Amino acid sequence: MNKKKYLNIKGGWRFTLSVLTIFTAISLLSCRVSAPVISATPELTATQTCTPTVAAPTATATLPVPTSLPTSTAVPLSVKYNQQFLSALPKAELSCLPDKTANDLGIYIYDLNKNQELVSINADVPFQFASAFKGPVLTYFLSRCQKYWDPESPAWNAYFADIESARNIERYVSPEYRDQLAQYIADVNNWGSVDAFAAANRFDAGGVSGIIDRRFFVLGAVYSMATRSNNSAAGEILQFVYENCRPEAQAQISPARDCYQPNAISEFNLWFNEFSNIQYQDKESQRGLFKWDVVIGKDVNGQSYEAKMPTYGLEDNCVTQSAQLSCSTSAGTNVWTAKDFFKFYNALYHLNDDRVRNTALNMLMIDNPGPARGNLKNLARKIGATSMSKNGHAFFIHGSINTDAGIFNYKNTPFIIVVLGFDAQPSLSLLYGDYTPAGDLLTDQSLMQDLLDEYIGG
Repeated sequence: MNKKKYLNIKGGWRFTLSVLTIFTAISLLSCRVSAPVISATPELTATQTCTPTVAAPTATATLPVPTSLPTSTAVPLSVKYNQQFLSALPKAELSCLPDKTANDLGIYIYDLNKNQELVSINADVPFQFASAFKGPVLTYFLSRCQKYWDPESPAWNAYFADIESARNIERYVSPEYRDQLAQYIADVNNWGSVDAFAAANRFDAGGVSGIIDRRFFVLGAVYSMATRSNNSAAGEILQFVYENCRPEAQAQISPARDCYQPNAISEFNLWFNEFSNIQYQDKESQRGLFKWDVVIGKDVNGQSYEAKMPTYGLEDNCVTQSAQLSCSTSAGTNVWTAKDFFKFYNALYHLNDDRVRNTALNMLMIDNPGPARGNLKNLARKIGATSMSKNGHAFFIHGSINTDAGIFNYKNTPFIIVVLGFDAQPSLSLLYGDYTPAGDLLTDQSLMQDLLDEYIGG
């Protein structure tokens, strides 16, 4: 541990720096797709308003493949590491939060190798998740819609070979085209340019450019949502899965809840709870995505505007839980707890479907500059780790929501790390260090790194 930054007293860390670098916020809507998933124009990404970025190199998840979910993850809390975090983070004895942190903060850190809980701070308290929910939405699409992305699945091959879906063009169901397409989309880094592939391989009739194959354009929206935090694309994917990939049995059976109304939002919440094994007691307020209808952004002149999402007007009336903001009467919707995120990523890590598991992790590993570059990915670059995660950032009621959740592989040890915060920049600076909006390091400090180094080294 660097003693210039921390003083070890009674087994805890005390922060001694007197100056914190102020975080410069970035807008979630700096990159936005205005075209629908199945666009009327050939290029899905042609309407993006962000500056194009260089494609990330091909990434491959190298985590071990577990054989089964542990029978129990309810291991004793590591008091040592929990107290070290609590000793370093700003405290407020009058706080309404269970662990009396001065900032709205939920933290959960877990060693997947040893099934060992390391840090749990306000981990059962609901916090707004902002765009961090797009990691689960990615997995939702992969789980439900394999006929659009997985050439190894019977569903994909049947869809590809359907001449009607291919607009009765034999070229688009030919073995040659199949091999080209399958090889191209096998790399998730190519999903963002699947429209360019289709344009380059369009059917020509008598030397005249013909019809373009749009069957797999949805992959461009998935890539934009997961790696560029595109808000409109998230709504498009939620609606797309509901309309095109809803299991027939599920479509006929409604949950035994009076509040339930089937739509793209409520269907996602049902899937998330089942996938993550989250269960509620009778009359317990349920957490999840309440709605995804309007997002506040800024135009090129810095003026705020409201952008309507493709899921505008849809709500899950069963999701009644909200977040208490700064221990005040203000409340925020769209909430999960740190443990909710843990349960999701734990289920993803132990998923038996290797194709879904590895594709999700490879996509979440992509580190494009821009809104999707969060604190976990910044920290990963700093210390030589790999972060398969999704962040969230937004402003809400005079405060900044900053979230990160995912699987963090450091020195061949996989962890689940979740940090949910509202108006909590002093604590976030201590946890991660400070970075510019481009992800460049400003201050070389990190409670997170010190804990992981001490834990792995010890």
